[in-house]
Amino acid sequence: MEPTITGREAAMAQTMGAGMLIFILALIAFYVIIMWRIFSKAGQPGWAIFIPIYSAIVYFKIIGRSAAWLLVYLFLGILYGAGLYLTVSGNVAAGGLLIFVGIIALLVISIIDTHRLSKSFGQGAGFTVGLVLINIVFYAILAFGDYKYIGPNGDGPTPDGNPEILHA
Repeated sequence: MEPTITGREAAMAQTMGAGMLIFILALIAFYVIIMWRIFSKAGQPGWAIFIPIYSAIVYFKIIGRSAAWLLVYLFLGILYGAGLYLTVSGNVAAGGLLIFVGIIALLVISIIDTHRLSKSFGQGAGFTVGLVLINIVFYAILAFGDYKYIGPNGDGPTPDGNPEILHA
């Protein structure tokens, strides 16, 4: 016999699913607000967060990277996808290696870019660890705290007229 779900169990599962959906949507909205605020503090348009490729370019500008770094991330995504394809089509060893290399490279570059963001707001490696491990808390602290944007990668002030930017 197959197990069946009663009306009460189905209603409870549906309620839990709706609750999870509401939680996820609230979390996404919170992250959008946080990134809008971080972009604004850095003198960039906050609305850029809604345009996928443009938001990445703006983020790279904030941390002092060239927009060409988008190609690096794209290459790593293609590497990962090729690994998945090889794994599904039977070449598990080669596919697994590509997936592993792609994930590790993406992880390392993302941590480096997170450190560049931390330095852009005058913070060090400890803050970067917080951004990586407890990101919802530390990104909120960065967005709503008294942290000032001091320039891409922490290299100094920018000539922008934004009052949130620390000028020398």
